[in-house]
Amino acid sequence: MKNIYFSILCSIALSLTGCQTPEELVMDESSAGAHGFNVKFSDGSGDFYPEKAAPYNDGDVLTFVVPWFYPEDSNNETDLTKMKLYASLPNNVTVEPGLGGIFDLTKEHQITVISPNGSKARLTVKGERRKSSKKMITEFSLSKGIQGIIFEDKKMIGLISGGLDLSNMVPTIKVSAHATVSPDPSLPQDFSKPVEYTVTAHDGSTQKYTVQILIPDKIPYGLRKESAKQLFSIRLSDIGINQGNHWSTGIAVSSKYVFINTRNSDLTYVDRFTGKKVGAISLPFKSSLGNFFITNDDHDNLLISNYNNKAGGTLTIYRIKDTANPEKYIEFKNAPVSGRRMSVTGSLDGDAIIFAPADKSSNVLYWTVTGGVLKSQEPQVYTADETKIKWNFVADMAAIEKDLNKGLFIAGYGPVNAVGFFNADGTLNTGANLTGLGIDNHVNHALDLVVFNGAAYLALGSQFYAANATGFIFDVTVPSSIGGDNALVYKSPSLPTDNNANSTADIHLKVSEDGLKMVLYLFGTNGGVDAYEFDCIDVSKLM
Repeated sequence: MKNIYFSILCSIALSLTGCQTPEELVMDESSAGAHGFNVKFSDGSGDFYPEKAAPYNDGDVLTFVVPWFYPEDSNNETDLTKMKLYASLPNNVTVEPGLGGIFDLTKEHQITVISPNGSKARLTVKGERRKSSKKMITEFSLSKGIQGIIFEDKKMIGLISGGLDLSNMVPTIKVSAHATVSPDPSLPQDFSKPVEYTVTAHDGSTQKYTVQILIPDKIPYGLRKESAKQLFSIRLSDIGINQGNHWSTGIAVSSKYVFINTRNSDLTYVDRFTGKKVGAISLPFKSSLGNFFITNDDHDNLLISNYNNKAGGTLTIYRIKDTANPEKYIEFKNAPVSGRRMSVTGSLDGDAIIFAPADKSSNVLYWTVTGGVLKSQEPQVYTADETKIKWNFVADMAAIEKDLNKGLFIAGYGPVNAVGFFNADGTLNTGANLTGLGIDNHVNHALDLVVFNGAAYLALGSQFYAANATGFIFDVTVPSSIGGDNALVYKSPSLPTDNNANSTADIHLKVSEDGLKMVLYLFGTNGGVDAYEFDCIDVSKLM
């Protein structure tokens, strides 16, 4: 085969005179015709074919369709007056008139294809600029990390809310080049119910898509490891907090916000899906020791403690419901040195245990809440085996199913460093295999525990001295498995902290109300907050 091009001049007169005699080719086929016609722009770009496919018969019209814009996603309008024609010809097939030049496809031109046996096919060649008929939604998303799943065959876009309120959200929509979409994407819509969008192509044809919430199937157990993605990473300086004075001590998480506690400052909070600053809560008790640490329960309640730095002093804990005004919740007089850290297992509106480790000990103060009622201002004391764990200033704990009789996870850094599962009587059940994970020389002291898709996950916040914080997630559905080689299911990238002299960090896990997503929030003093999202969606059944 030979691949040759030939042109017809813009002027009919020129084309009739002929530029040269037909090309002589070596005969090796007795009867054949031209096929594979295509046209290109004069610079050689583009590649456009006639609507009618080969074989071509005498009298056929070859209409070459050229897009209105080229490339199609650009605003470069095409010009049919300067085109080149190409064809694949079997040996000894000729075309009249001959080869050479640029021709105008806005006009009709006649060519004759002569086969080796002498038969002739007279063809008409012309071009047509055509507006695009493409009318697809190619991308759809909402703020706060909600990515639409496009089911093109059903003309449907699925949303997985992850517990978010979708009733007043503005979408980001991308459509085919030169198409438009209505209603106006800049307008908020109530995506808690189906919303219909119409895409209009450049040629005026339309296609409707329905956007609606999906209730997907879950994988049989736990998180889908491939789903891990970073939601945001913010530095304290990004949200107006002094990043280098060591006064930001911890975070709390509600269904909507992440709260960053900074001593002697009002309580800053950011959107928990984007990291953007939303506001601040006035703290009338703020001082260098007045609002020392913060934590949260499972039901949008925050607790803020003072630091009682003298034995026999008073440990005071305030409660904040979502973003309401703080109220004094616990006032424990004659307390040991405590208040550097706290944690809650359960809900203060139902059943819960509140923990506060005493400094330089193996003792954990704890209060019980039953039916939303705090049982006593005076805590009970849990004592761990001091030969297995003993801390200086930083320790944290999380109970199993709000029942201390079922054991307690503890992490502490000091004379006896440990992360492990302890029995109700304080004896060590199983220690985490930190040496095997390469984190035994870190300051391990922040814990959180949630149940997600049938799996119990324990998060560990680990600070590598002044340098950086790292988050770890362990599968502790069987609590003693924390010591096994397969317990670790996720390790976060490092979060840089600026000369974090106290080596303090914090960590929280938050499960969405619909049970489909879980987010890990990692905090490092003099650093910032990183957020990583996981899901348990069976993506094979989505499609």
